[in-house]
Amino acid sequence: MGYLESTGKIMEVSKKIQKGIDDISGLFVIGKPDMTVVAFGSDAVDIFEVNDIMSSNGWHLNALQRPNSLHICVTLQHTAIYEEFLKDLEDSVNTVKANPGPISGGMAPIYGAAGKMPDRGTVKELLVEFMDSSC
Repeated sequence: MGYLESTGKIMEVSKKIQKGIDDISGLFVIGKPDMTVVAFGSDAVDIFEVNDIMSSNGWHLNALQRPNSLHICVTLQHTAIYEEFLKDLEDSVNTVKANPGPISGGMAPIYGAAGKMPDRGTVKELLVEFMDSSC
């Protein structure tokens, strides 16, 4: 498969993922992604709790703040498994809706607390200290 064909498949799946996210009750795509990075958030559930569940299922999304959200960078590997990703995402949202509150050992409380701190320098110090103590 050549570069242009691979790029076309990735872009097609990126659009399918965007539509799939919009179809999940409680989620929304942030902005209008033109390429392969798709950010999404929620007004219905703690998106960081969703991320914790997705991580426990083997998906590695990036947490963002302001607004609290996640993003996926769609690659060629996602073209074969995007439907599984969307199903796991919907299941994770439904799990959080049914069981609000951080899961044991999850990172949601850290991301949530850091996002609410007005002094961004304190956030850096807190996260460095947390990472140092976790190792």
